[in-house]
Amino acid sequence: MNPNPSKLRTRARQWGLLAACALALAACGSRTTRPDVAPTSPRLAPEEAVKQRALKRWDLLIERKFDEAYALLSPGYREVHPQDAYTKSMKDRPVQWTRVLFQGVECESDRCTVEIQVNAQFQMPVMRVGTVDALNVVTESWILSDGEWYLVPSTDR
Repeated sequence: MNPNPSKLRTRARQWGLLAACALALAACGSRTTRPDVAPTSPRLAPEEAVKQRALKRWDLLIERKFDEAYALLSPGYREVHPQDAYTKSMKDRPVQWTRVLFQGVECESDRCTVEIQVNAQFQMPVMRVGTVDALNVVTESWILSDGEWYLVPSTDR
């Protein structure tokens, strides 16, 4: 007994549709993103990904966009320090960061150390001193968490 050609075509279409749906679902679930942080390209080497995120964070600090910079801090830090307290403490600092220059990065597995040269201006409270320019090299620790790189703020700052 030969199968009905019409039933065979219908069955083939059903299997094709099922395969297309499975592929679409796999593509949808392959990467999750957080709305508060732009994702890093999965093709970037850790050193390049961390460099981009570190420079982005400093650009946000220069622009005084502290709420956005907060999103680049480690999840553990954000659990302990509320965003409004962080933003207030940053706004209260007598410094205006003016420029940054990437110096270098070294990575081991899920941890990177970044060095960035930071130019800043400080308002000096002493009479007739005014604004003072300063240059400093900052060493930062970055960790990989849930596929993204985050700054672990130093406790001595």
